[in-house]
Amino acid sequence: MSTVPLPISKLHLLNNTLYRDPQKEIPPFKTNYFAAHFKHNSTLQYHINLPNEDVITLGLCLPASCSENDISFILERVFRDRILIISDLYSADFEMIQVKNLKDDYKWLRSGATPIICIILVLSIFMVIIGTVYDVFVNRKYSNKKNKIDTDGKNTIQEMEMEATPLRSSRIGKVLLCFSAYTNTKIIFNTKLHADALPIIHGLKFLSMCWLLAGHVPMYMADYTDNKVWAWKFSDGFTNQILMNSHLGVDTFFFLSGLLVAYFYIKDKMNKDRIQPLTYKAKINEFFLLVLRRFIRLTPAYMMVLAISHVSSTWFDKTSPFYVYERPHETCSKYWWRNLLYINNLFGLKTMCMSWSWYLSADMQFFIIAVALLILSTMYFYIAMAILSALLIGSITLTGYLSYIYEYIPTLDEQYRLMDVLYFPPWVRASPYIVGMIAGYILTQLNGKLRLKTRTVILCWCFGSACNIIVVFGTYKRQIPILPAAIYAALHKGIWATGIAWVTIACLTQHGGIVYRILSFKGWAPLSRLSYCAYLINPLVVHSIRLLSETSVHFELVPLGIVLMGYFTITYTCSYVLSLVVETPFNLLVRQTMQARSKRKYKWRNSEKL
Repeated sequence: MSTVPLPISKLHLLNNTLYRDPQKEIPPFKTNYFAAHFKHNSTLQYHINLPNEDVITLGLCLPASCSENDISFILERVFRDRILIISDLYSADFEMIQVKNLKDDYKWLRSGATPIICIILVLSIFMVIIGTVYDVFVNRKYSNKKNKIDTDGKNTIQEMEMEATPLRSSRIGKVLLCFSAYTNTKIIFNTKLHADALPIIHGLKFLSMCWLLAGHVPMYMADYTDNKVWAWKFSDGFTNQILMNSHLGVDTFFFLSGLLVAYFYIKDKMNKDRIQPLTYKAKINEFFLLVLRRFIRLTPAYMMVLAISHVSSTWFDKTSPFYVYERPHETCSKYWWRNLLYINNLFGLKTMCMSWSWYLSADMQFFIIAVALLILSTMYFYIAMAILSALLIGSITLTGYLSYIYEYIPTLDEQYRLMDVLYFPPWVRASPYIVGMIAGYILTQLNGKLRLKTRTVILCWCFGSACNIIVVFGTYKRQIPILPAAIYAALHKGIWATGIAWVTIACLTQHGGIVYRILSFKGWAPLSRLSYCAYLINPLVVHSIRLLSETSVHFELVPLGIVLMGYFTITYTCSYVLSLVVETPFNLLVRQTMQARSKRKYKWRNSEKL
């Protein structure tokens, strides 16, 4: 407690002492600030069946000698005996959740996995520092600038040639270079695209991520909002459906994942120089190698954010007066292995560590199935297509059936109630991924050329736009009958992906016009590379900023727009740091390992020929 007088003029301070004695305002004993969380069942409030809507937080400044158990016992007695006038006035009963002392004693730093996580964080930062120092002061010291004159003698090209040093040519030197912040920053912000790259993908990824983050911010701020009912009424506006349906950005990412895995796999197999013998052993090895590469690429950054989430949640649970529904320090310590195995979306929300990570599990599961089908298609194409079609039809049918038997209607409370049934499971999310795979196959067959009449192109653009518009605004009136709601639930993800599929195919076959020019803007590339880390870290950023505050937030539209810009900036700044420290270094290590493996295999084959 601060005992320093207010920093005002002595005259005003003297006037205040005429009415009060400042010395008596400070208790003669040490005090601590406590937060008591309890639920109420008052009918005065509109109950909308959402997390923490009935939780009350009571701040208490009490003697430091009071314990949490003492305060909890007193409050429970007060609630039981209905001593509070408000209990009779509003016919409300109260149920104690917890009492916590907000004085930080730093014991949490020595408990559980926190020390290990802190050591890993320090080592990661240390590796980046060492790698950067080595790159800047050792590796680039041996760089020579040479001027090369071209054939006509008019232009001068300056190129960098790296002299091989013993350390640089060693494995240690190569590993250190993978952690160089200098080199990795250039990689992240490089706007040059590979010759085989699809130029619009970066634009689609970044814009979809912006849309998704715009929906995530108010959703994860709900625990700290003091006008929840008004916030949910906000979702009824027609134009507000754009924000409320931002979760469709996830379906866009599913579509892009399916498209990319199918497109690049088929393009790779179409290269005759890379055709391998059709042996089952080779196909099985290829399957496990592709899955392993995917696992290594995604997991380091994922596990790092999980660890940071665990530590920050442990700290905020000790120091913040807010009661948060999602409690990573409890769930992640028990169920982190589900995230590591990418199966956490198969369990309920209450036991899910990092609820937003369900997407990563679903994407990994789809990737495994997609790779298996693509490998199968190289031997039995029509069987693979039949299985893919069956999966698409099965996903649509099952989603509609589940929606119907659970009597789902697309109101926000029902969406939350059925998240474990109609949102997280992979069998209800598969259709955009499958549509993406089909679009990827079509692109490989078109080879960048699609001859259509102008009228046909216009009709296709109208159809694709109609698909997306209908999905976004189709549930504007949320109180719709159960059967139409089931049809919408079954079809809307696939229809949305179909609209995005046309945009992709049109832009990559010279029918995109201004849409192609916008999506293929090279400036999207660096931001797109940070999308994965931005998705991982955004909810953590929202929670951290709000938990550092001492007051709740009031939901309003115009201030929300300003807040969103701030969250975007902070999220992408943090994602850059995360990519620099974890994602990019491990991607480079994987690439380095694969290149070394390819060289060894090439040498082995040459020795066999000899």
